[in-house]
Amino acid sequence: MSKPFKKEQALEWRKYGRSISDIASALSVSKSTVSVWCRDIALSEKAIANIAKSGNAKATIALMRYSEEKRTQRQLAELKSAKKGAYRLSSLSDRDIYCIGLGLYWGEGYKTGSQEFGFTNSDPRMILFYMRWLNVVFGIKKMDVILRISINQTHKHRIKEVEAYWSKLLDIPHSQFTKTSLIKSTSKKVYKNEQVHMGTLRIKVRKGTSLRREILGAIAHIT
Repeated sequence: MSKPFKKEQALEWRKYGRSISDIASALSVSKSTVSVWCRDIALSEKAIANIAKSGNAKATIALMRYSEEKRTQRQLAELKSAKKGAYRLSSLSDRDIYCIGLGLYWGEGYKTGSQEFGFTNSDPRMILFYMRWLNVVFGIKKMDVILRISINQTHKHRIKEVEAYWSKLLDIPHSQFTKTSLIKSTSKKVYKNEQVHMGTLRIKVRKGTSLRREILGAIAHIT
C-alpha cells in the first residue's frame, strides 16, 4: 500500500473513532506519523467515545477533549497568521505582479534548450496567476498561447475529462490545445480518488522568443 493511500485510510479511520495506535499498527507506520496525518481532524463525541472503548474510558475521553481544545487553538492561531500575511500583502501593484511572475518563471519556466517561451505546472492557482502575469505585464492574450496537457498513461481513460477541466478553468477553447501527452513511466503517486489529478499543463506563448530573452535577462539581473 502506497504512503498517500495509507494517509487517506488513516484519515478515514480516525474520523470514525479509531485510535492512533490501532491505525499505526494496521498500516505498519509509526504512531508519530499517524498523529501528524490526523492532527487536523475534528473528532465528534461519538468518535471520542469509540476511541475510549480501547482504554481507560474517563482518562481517554479527557485526553481527547484536551487534544480537541489544543487543535482548535492551533487552527485559530494559523488563521490569525494567514490573515496577518494577507494584510501585509494588501493589493498587488503591477510591479508586484511582475516580480512574482519572474519568480514563477525562474522556477518552472523554460530557461535552457530551445528558445520556446514555455511554462509548466500542475497547480491551478499558479497557472491562473501566470496567465494573469502574461496579460497584465506583457499584454499577451489568451489567443496568443498554445497549451499541452501531460498526464500518466494510467489516466488515459480520463483524457476528455482532464482536457475539459483545463479548458474551462482558463476559458480557452480546445482548438488551442495540442494533443495530450501520455507519460509512459510508472507513476509512483497513487490517488485514492483519481478525479483530483489533472496532470500538468504547459503554456507556450506564440512567437515568444524575444520576450523569453527579456525575462531571462531580468532573472539574471536578480542574481
